[in-house]
Amino acid sequence: QESTNKMALSASGLFTLLAVLLVGPIYYGGLHIYRNRNGIVVEESSPKPDANDEERDVIDTQHYLFALIGYAIGIGNVWRFPYVIAQNGGGAALVAYIVSAILVACPLFLYEMIMGQHIKLSTIRCYDKVRPRWKGLGIASGFMLFVVLCYYGMVIAYTLPYIWNSLQTPLPWIAAGAENYWLNTVLSSVDEQTETVSGLGGVQANLVAALFCVWLIVFMTVGFGREVLAKITYVTVLLPVALVVIMVIRTVFLEGAGEGIRFYIGRFEIEYLWNARTWAAACGQALFSMSPGLGTVITYSSYAKPKEDVYRACMIVSLSNCFFSIFAAFATFALVGHMASQSGVSVEDLAKRNGSGLAFITMAEAMQYFGAAANAMSVLFFFTLFLLGLDSAYAMEQTLTSYALDFFAERGLPKLPRWKMSMLCCTGSAFVGMIFCTRRGNELLEVFDHFIGSIALLFVAFMEALMMNWDFTYQRMEYALAKATYNNPDTPTGRRLGPTSLCKLDFFITVPVLAGALALYLIVLDIKDGYGTYPGFIQTWGWVVLVLIFLISFSTLYKKDPTQLAAFDMEDIKIDDSDVDNRNTGEASAPAVQLSEVI
Repeated sequence: QESTNKMALSASGLFTLLAVLLVGPIYYGGLHIYRNRNGIVVEESSPKPDANDEERDVIDTQHYLFALIGYAIGIGNVWRFPYVIAQNGGGAALVAYIVSAILVACPLFLYEMIMGQHIKLSTIRCYDKVRPRWKGLGIASGFMLFVVLCYYGMVIAYTLPYIWNSLQTPLPWIAAGAENYWLNTVLSSVDEQTETVSGLGGVQANLVAALFCVWLIVFMTVGFGREVLAKITYVTVLLPVALVVIMVIRTVFLEGAGEGIRFYIGRFEIEYLWNARTWAAACGQALFSMSPGLGTVITYSSYAKPKEDVYRACMIVSLSNCFFSIFAAFATFALVGHMASQSGVSVEDLAKRNGSGLAFITMAEAMQYFGAAANAMSVLFFFTLFLLGLDSAYAMEQTLTSYALDFFAERGLPKLPRWKMSMLCCTGSAFVGMIFCTRRGNELLEVFDHFIGSIALLFVAFMEALMMNWDFTYQRMEYALAKATYNNPDTPTGRRLGPTSLCKLDFFITVPVLAGALALYLIVLDIKDGYGTYPGFIQTWGWVVLVLIFLISFSTLYKKDPTQLAAFDMEDIKIDDSDVDNRNTGEASAPAVQLSEVI
């Protein structure tokens, strides 16, 4: 009996981990050798100042696209999305998610891209330029970003103990029980039945070590220039896609996988479509995944090339994000179905665990059913989560650094090199994030994810839609897109927002109405019933941060100063609907945009 409890190093787990770690170095090393042998000289693209801001760099199309895809596709696509689907009627929730993405998340993402490229300032300064009364909203977005970044770093850190312990055979959480291992070994969480712990409890050294390891990796990646970040981003975006494909192929052929997949897409409980909670969850997931409202999209787009086709980029990012969520869920539900067939527990009970429970209890426990490949598949799964989290963290940290640089510049403080400011931001995020390393830290994280990642995000999306309607305007949005794409090879006459009726519908109605109504619904629901069974003082933390975001957003609305944006003449842009239809069908048409005076 004693020998069976001993842990040994797993050769398959170690080989798999080394393989995924060495993919990037092997690829770039091989590419370097190939170029040297064939005398191929590649000039590194050096940052070029933009005409409107002498210190503003310009990033190339590929880096811009990969950075936004990495930002949009995160851990939530794998653990939050399946929970939303399982909890809200299967196919009905999937319909609500797709509709929310089309009518709220994707349009807002596009409008932020256009606004960022047009104004070429980071979010806080961008909102201030649109009209000073919106500066508070920009600061609130920056505050939200910092809070999300602090707890998101902890989510990434949770994967590290699982990756490391996937090298042991048998997997330690199988012998201990996956739920017991997660709650007691990893989190050392408080047992409310047997313990009395005041406050958040003590800080857990293992979680602190994992958290600081994450932030060290983030800093070493983003702190030394965009060329380094671009090379790493290509790997950290493409590798998780490859790993998810492997997991889907492997899991869909497992015994019982069909039951899990039927629970995913074969179950359509239409009554859920008449439930506001379903739409709040689906819209919250679509917004959290794409994450407009946190300022990253505007800030990143401010570094885009002046002639970048951000409409095309938005379509690629949006479709990639939605497809990845839907596709990756096949692996999750197939594995849950297989686990249900082996354990005798229903698919519904297994799938309806919340995000962290689904990833670190259900999915962790399911690894044992891969037999000899258990360690290898465990490494693949948790390393995929790790990479997905890093990509989003890279983008958010760069945005936070831009805010800090702007703050120093506006107040005449000493100008720091970007890497030093990045180090300060990473260090600050790590130290603040230590509150999630406490014994009740995971409960606090989940409460913050609800209040900030759902309610506050919906509220900021609502406020941002008002700003765009009242002070940026739909006409300027069309003008900015047409001006940027005019005389491009693929859009010689410029591109217009389209389909026109859909864009006007979401700009004027669905984005502000749905975001505002769903935020209000969740607030009323939480006031009435509370959020889950979390301790009252932890829910109070969530309310305090949420109210603070409201107050910051409203703090500058009293300002009467006019917009600082230059006037534009819509007569310089003449596009008719027939021309849009012709371009969409590939038919020839007369030039649709006249920008002679503007260009």
